[in-house]
Amino acid sequence: MKKNQVTILILVIIVIVGLIGASRLGLFSPQKNTPTQPTTESATKNSLQKQTVDEIGLSFQMPAGATFRKEIADNAGTIRTLGFYVEKGDKDNPSYMLYGVYQADKEATEQDLEMTKTGMDASTIKDITLAGYKGIEGLITGPKTRYITIILKDNRLFSVSTIPPTLENKTLTDQILATFEFK
Repeated sequence: MKKNQVTILILVIIVIVGLIGASRLGLFSPQKNTPTQPTTESATKNSLQKQTVDEIGLSFQMPAGATFRKEIADNAGTIRTLGFYVEKGDKDNPSYMLYGVYQADKEATEQDLEMTKTGMDASTIKDITLAGYKGIEGLITGPKTRYITIILKDNRLFSVSTIPPTLENKTLTDQILATFEFK
């Protein structure tokens, strides 16, 4: 009887040591490979990551290494405003930020779209079409200088802004905007 107990004790010790070793090697830790947080930069350096904003039926591609977050303001479950961010660089002071704002609770017209040109540098204003929707883009100057693209989507204003407003950041935003698709 003692021989069986010693054998069982030895087997239990071997299993415990094996489990400890396996956990230290990371064999039991989950591998998270989310679209917003690549596991290795070298594996995803030149790839794009798909992102969706289901609340407005938007999908797009963002650069590898960028982070995504969204914020929703609602009244008892009805969305008033939906905002989302694509950021690169330092978490507290990103070198690139694209932020989108969809004003779900305010109907808008083409006249409202025209009024958004106020505050833009007139030499930068262009008429555009984004994912099939009519809009404008330009550089807003002042204390919060930024590039902005505004479209009229389903009688609501939807804007995408870029800060800081460098040519490099504007080029990156244009690449992201070219991948926008609405359901």
